[in-house]
Amino acid sequence: MSTLVAVEPKTRDRTTEILSANSLSSVVRQVADDVSPSIVTVYALRGPRMTAPMRWREEAKLPQPFHSPNHQHAASFNSHSADDQGSGVIIDRRGCVLTCSHVVENADAVFVRTADGRKFHAEAVICDPQSDIAIIKLEIAENLPEAKLADSDDLSVGDWVVSLASPYDLQRSVSAGIISSTRRWVASSPHPLIQNDAATNPGSSGGTLLNLRGEVIGIIEGAFTTSGEFQGIGFATPINIARNIAEQLQTKGYVERGYFGFETQPLTPEMASLIDSSVNAGLYVKDVQRNSPANHAGLREGDVITKFDGKPINQSFDPATLTADTEPGKSHIMSVLREHKVVEIEMRMQQPPREVGPIQSEMSPNGPFEYLDSSLGLGLSRLNTSIINELELPAVAHGALITQVALNSDAYREGVAAGMAIARVNDTTIHDVDEYREVTSKLDREKPVLLLLQSNQGKHLVMLHTSRKENDGKGKN
Repeated sequence: MSTLVAVEPKTRDRTTEILSANSLSSVVRQVADDVSPSIVTVYALRGPRMTAPMRWREEAKLPQPFHSPNHQHAASFNSHSADDQGSGVIIDRRGCVLTCSHVVENADAVFVRTADGRKFHAEAVICDPQSDIAIIKLEIAENLPEAKLADSDDLSVGDWVVSLASPYDLQRSVSAGIISSTRRWVASSPHPLIQNDAATNPGSSGGTLLNLRGEVIGIIEGAFTTSGEFQGIGFATPINIARNIAEQLQTKGYVERGYFGFETQPLTPEMASLIDSSVNAGLYVKDVQRNSPANHAGLREGDVITKFDGKPINQSFDPATLTADTEPGKSHIMSVLREHKVVEIEMRMQQPPREVGPIQSEMSPNGPFEYLDSSLGLGLSRLNTSIINELELPAVAHGALITQVALNSDAYREGVAAGMAIARVNDTTIHDVDEYREVTSKLDREKPVLLLLQSNQGKHLVMLHTSRKENDGKGKN
């Protein structure tokens, strides 16, 4: 007689886990098989081609090849370095490849190698450095396997993703991970990025981030790292943004962008309380450029934008919406809170002016101060025309000049630096040190302080907490 043996619950759970893992593995394999034919490895050649020992010889100006401890490894021909190689994806069967601008920009020659080993030279390379997106038009007119593009607005944190790229020239390497953020803002990007933990390494740039249906959801941009190695934080440009830019590059050869001429920062409830605002969300206007559409429309520094084209601006509002998906010449209506009153402003978007960017100054004053705000750890002095010119501040700059920042202060941790000028404290404009002293003497030092700072890089809004020390007001000579 046969005997029935009960399966332990743990065994059943383990079996379920294995089946689930095998199912996911099967999906990843299918994605890799479907998309690999459309992935290319991109090579950008810059400068003279040399073997490594010859390059060392030229750089060292030696009559004979330089023999280093690694000479036996360096002797092999090195026609391109890791910096000259990236990834790309075919988005048009007639030979259009989407990649990152930094991979191919200013290259002397560009070619790609497809999944079947064929090599195709670039007929044209068109870059948009601002978005770090580029297209490569190949010198062929035949049917190539093109990738399917998804809707990157239809993403959620926790979604599984697959990356397919050529890191370190390891062609069409597959990695998997999850989405950590669907709209992560980083300083180097003009648009939000998809943060994920699929492996991203040198050479991955321009590769694809895919959903489990095998559709492209993003173009791999790079990774955050403090060591030079991947640390689990990768970024990709959403494909909706990349597709729009690629289409403009294909049809016009450039990207048309709108320009308002003002800068904003999202307003938090805590910031709102410091400027006595009646709203807890909005966009704080921290700068309005002269002769800009915003300037002509009457927008002012310190205004809080509460609606854009009738759409309320809440904590989840994306500031990029202000200039995204709109063309120069189009008018927009903004609701602005100013001195506890709502003002409607109509503003017409224009083409951005062509200007030379701000020049970084190496000067970092750390000299005497006229006034010490010990509660914030700031030493302050007066601004004058000579100092404004030396620090390359705008000619209209005003306020109290920061000449010292105390170590371990909140200001130090928030990036406040000597050479910046304090233009506003909470909701009050500051013209000089005396006005700063008067305004801050009336503040509740148990509450944080909102400072609008001016530097040669632009304007910065920071919220500082005090060190709970008394403000002694004495300077040093």
